Amino acid sequence: MDFSNVKKDTNILQEEYPYLEHTTQITSSKLAFLLQKLHSLEIDLENQAMIIKAESGQDSILAAKSIYNKILNQIERVVDRINEELNVLDSPYFGKISFLSYDSTTGKPLTLYIGKSAKIDEKTNLPLIIDWRSPIANLYYQNSGPRQNVSFLAPIGEKKGNLLQKRQFQISLARIKGIYDAKSGNETADEFLLAQLNERLGKKLQDIVSTIQSQQNQIIRDQINNPIIVQGVAGSGKTTILLHRLAYLLYTYKDKISNENTLVIAPNQLFIDYISDVLPNLGISKIDSITYLFWAKKVLGWNDYYTVSTNEENPEIKEFKGSIDFLKILDQYIDTTEQNILENIPYTHKEIIINRYYELKNQFSNIDMSERLELAMEYAIHQEELKTSLSSKNYQNLTEVKSTLIQYFRKSLKIYSLYKKLFTAGLLAKDICSYSLKGLSTNGKIHTYRIEDLAPIVYLHLKIYGTKQYMRDYIVIDEAQDMSFVQIATLCLIARDGNITIAGDPAQSIIPPFYIKNWKNILALVEKYTKKKAKYYNLNKCYRTTIEIVQFANKIMKSFLDDSYELPEAVLRHGEKVEIINFSDSISKIPTNEIYKLISILKNQFENGSVTCAVLCKDRTHADQLFFKLKKYEKEIGKEVFDYSESNYQPGLHILPISNSKGLEFDTVVIADLYDEYYSTKEIDIKKLYVATTRALHKLYITTTHKSTILEKILN
Repeated sequence: MDFSNVKKDTNILQEEYPYLEHTTQITSSKLAFLLQKLHSLEIDLENQAMIIKAESGQDSILAAKSIYNKILNQIERVVDRINEELNVLDSPYFGKISFLSYDSTTGKPLTLYIGKSAKIDEKTNLPLIIDWRSPIANLYYQNSGPRQNVSFLAPIGEKKGNLLQKRQFQISLARIKGIYDAKSGNETADEFLLAQLNERLGKKLQDIVSTIQSQQNQIIRDQINNPIIVQGVAGSGKTTILLHRLAYLLYTYKDKISNENTLVIAPNQLFIDYISDVLPNLGISKIDSITYLFWAKKVLGWNDYYTVSTNEENPEIKEFKGSIDFLKILDQYIDTTEQNILENIPYTHKEIIINRYYELKNQFSNIDMSERLELAMEYAIHQEELKTSLSSKNYQNLTEVKSTLIQYFRKSLKIYSLYKKLFTAGLLAKDICSYSLKGLSTNGKIHTYRIEDLAPIVYLHLKIYGTKQYMRDYIVIDEAQDMSFVQIATLCLIARDGNITIAGDPAQSIIPPFYIKNWKNILALVEKYTKKKAKYYNLNKCYRTTIEIVQFANKIMKSFLDDSYELPEAVLRHGEKVEIINFSDSISKIPTNEIYKLISILKNQFENGSVTCAVLCKDRTHADQLFFKLKKYEKEIGKEVFDYSESNYQPGLHILPISNSKGLEFDTVVIADLYDEYYSTKEIDIKKLYVATTRALHKLYITTTHKSTILEKILN
């Protein structure tokens, strides 16, 4: 609140500080009111707790507890509002625009400050800060500087005019750290972006509302009710764009979609924790972020009695079970199953059920197979009732018939058993069937399945029992390059009005088998299952890491793989060269004097400002070996050392298989043991190294030994 000692030694600071002081004063007054209200509610809560203790009757206790819970809910809402105001107090806005409309009657430009959330000056009832998602804020994102003949879509229609000023701010603790007057041509805009990128540390993923680029903004603000595919190179901001798009849509279309009914599909729990701060920072809560595995088990209602098979995998069959060809087999099998169920109905007048079933199918496409069978059965029983007198004997017979039919349909539509029967239906090759049946075993209550079986089972479930209870207002899929076609099809089926955005990068596909080679087939698949025309965006600029690291990563790919993969274009930021460290052996085996060289590097990185560092390993076995070795030196490193079982992304040293680092970023990365014992020149190893390299924000080290075919080719 005290601005008396703030230096205002330039005209621009003298111009801007009064508004910041005014905003801070209003926010502080609101905080004082909310804190007082919180204190009052705390007293009410304590008093209510004493009332509960004093009550003796059961009804009185329940009534008192109900009041207690209402007060507690009020407290939670006030705390949320306090946190929102604290964010505004710290950094109220990041942008300023001055817009003169062509139809202005006063000739005065409209000057607006843009922040993460809107704020009204309650005394004047004028906007103090406008929300970054509002239509007029689009002028800030779509224009690199002042420009004539621009427009935005206002509630009353399109407004045209001239953008006279675009100003960008770095504000922290209610103090201006930097001001950038953006000019057309992007030089100052680049300066502002560079300042933001240089300050990035490997903390949890943060919002980018102040630095959203024009193409990113186009994706974020694209219309609702159409599917979107985003191809984004490493570091292009795919994940951040997905989350900002979700925040934008929830703000703009709050009457059509809700927080509680959106779904974010992520690759693993560590990634979910890594992105967990972005939406709350944008004022969005109660979003369901989950892995495909856990979502699928929720749909099927499976508990711990359904477990993943430990039998050896066959990569070729695994790839087939995730393919478009297998989807066709599943559709064929569903048709066959439908015919078999109808033909074998245990009822003398089954033709009534069959005829009614097909009538319903032809007239009402939104009714699922299970419901059609039930309705057709009810119709047939009712017809029987009309034909016969309802004596107690007839009534009992019809009740027994109905019970028999219900049991028959339920047994016929048990999804696990139904899927298992697919491999005895004569639709697939013998080797696929025998392999599959080994993975689908039942022992008492325990049912096993292979990971690649899960999506096809969900697909059958949705096709037979329908999608109504599983529909989501909006779905976001990240790291989609490692998903199967069947997985994506199941998610498209539950995306209401085609509301799904899918992002990934085949160059970063490192979990075999590689389902998605390019996006052409995915576009066709999405359009088929959403019944909507899909839009495709391509992001090729890397904002995450330095030019030196990006160039090194691209050299890895270009040296060993063809040119079919999209590779990043480095943006703006220079840094240190990639550093190669030579050891006598793998890190897990080197002597004390050599390990201390690595320990010293890690220690120095943390002391020089790194928040997170990662040692990235070939696979889990490799990661286990290095964690066992490096955990002993935790005290010397000066930071906690975590293994890949950790589901929280937190400050310290993470020892991870490269596959677990997908989508994450770290201040410093060490790629461990890049030599021929661990890495070949096969596609999967090259892609793993590419992913590992592009996890680094600021500094990359590579440890190697006497023989590395990959490094020799890259460095020469």
